[in-house]
Amino acid sequence: MSTGQGNVVRVLLERVENLRKDKKTADALRVSNTAVESARRAAEQSEENLPELITALEVSGDLSREAGDYPTAEGYYIEALGWAESCDVSPAQRGSLKSSLGGVYDLAGIPESAIPLMEEAIDLFRRADPPMETDIGNLRNNLGMLYKDAGNFDKGEENYVKALEIFERCIGRESEDVAAVYNNLGGLYYAAGYSAQAREMHSQALEIRLKVHDAMHPDVAQSYSNLATVLHELGEDEEAVHHYETALRILESRVSSDGDTYAIVSDNFVALLRDLGRERKAQGVEKRAHKLLRRSTVAAG
Repeated sequence: MSTGQGNVVRVLLERVENLRKDKKTADALRVSNTAVESARRAAEQSEENLPELITALEVSGDLSREAGDYPTAEGYYIEALGWAESCDVSPAQRGSLKSSLGGVYDLAGIPESAIPLMEEAIDLFRRADPPMETDIGNLRNNLGMLYKDAGNFDKGEENYVKALEIFERCIGRESEDVAAVYNNLGGLYYAAGYSAQAREMHSQALEIRLKVHDAMHPDVAQSYSNLATVLHELGEDEEAVHHYETALRILESRVSSDGDTYAIVSDNFVALLRDLGRERKAQGVEKRAHKLLRRSTVAAG
């Protein structure tokens, strides 16, 4: 790329980054599209300019994905990967593109297209110098979710365990990344019918989250709620009630920002109480939940 053309694309992409930091998504998309067109013109003149085009396409793909425009993001990533076959693109960047495209398919509800791309991205991240361990861990965690949702519990477990090994080695045990994988493993074991194993995983997640977060953090509430569900399945109903009460106490302070989660947990608690024959208490929890949710809706309106 000529010096002038190279400077134009670089200036445009720097502008995009600043707009993203300022959360001006629409402006960032507009400027990134301009950068893509400028880079395309330069690439038409010489294949030496393809790396700049690939970078511009990736940035536009990222912005489109963040805006929820998955078809446009898909187009940008596919074009970038096509050009990547024509020039010397690092394994890290090719892996990033495949991972991002896989993420688009995941968000769009097309797991059969997402899974192979994520597997290919993992292989490319391994070949990077140095290997991109945490990126591999994140992809393993995502693959665990996809395989679990598809009912392939063995492959889901395999990927979660590998993610756990990576995060514990690279980040340390007391981290939200590790807690999140334990939480996901708990969900997988519960779905597979292994409630005792699910309990252990959710207990590990809760233990870590109580160390890395404030006691009123929503992730702590998630662990209390998930553990309550498993405890009820195991017949430990008093502990389940206690855990639901703790989860709701945390979530009540966040109804205005996350009413959906509060509603789900309160509904699950009410169902448990009715299953235990505690109708009066169930009605009390239900009434309070409706009151808080109604008040939150009015305040938001």
